[in-house]
Amino acid sequence: MPVFLNDGIDVVKKPQGFTLIELLLVIVIIGYLVSLVRFPSLSKSPFDEVEEQSAKLTALINLAAEQALIHNVQMGLAVSESQYAFLVFADDNWQAVSEPPFKTEPLPENVSLNLQLDGLEWSDDNLISAIEMIDEERLEELAELPEEERLLAFPQVFILSSGELSPFDLTVTYDDFDTQVEFLIRGKFTTPVTLYDPQQIEELD
Repeated sequence: MPVFLNDGIDVVKKPQGFTLIELLLVIVIIGYLVSLVRFPSLSKSPFDEVEEQSAKLTALINLAAEQALIHNVQMGLAVSESQYAFLVFADDNWQAVSEPPFKTEPLPENVSLNLQLDGLEWSDDNLISAIEMIDEERLEELAELPEEERLLAFPQVFILSSGELSPFDLTVTYDDFDTQVEFLIRGKFTTPVTLYDPQQIEELD
């Protein structure tokens, strides 16, 4: 409220500002609250990275099997160490599928693939032969390609319209020398293929 001085002039008391100690106290409290907040990591852990890549590839293989059955086409999976590709048999030749979701990019750094087709104890009854799916002229063409292109130009795993599938074990590995994480994708003659995490892999042995 106004205060009247002896000279008759009205003076209004102004509120005082924060003191330096009060400002420092507020800064300390804000800093403490910020330290309690956990921001999400910008990079995935090795386990999450391999799990994501393995789950994606598993889903794509099962989807390719559905497409082969529905559209009565022969499809396949080609694998190199750092990439995979889906192919379809059309016009008497294997052609890479370039449309989503089958269009693929190289795997993230430190993630690699290892495909095993031979020596699987449970795959002795495999009746799918690669020889029946390629001619000699195409074999000569593939031999002249660089290794990476050659591996991705022809499927190692066949996904047929009959519902049959080449038996395989496909290991997806994260390895940066300090950390190694492995997931296993296993196909047994027909889809769906199965994904195993590291603990489940140990139970298979």
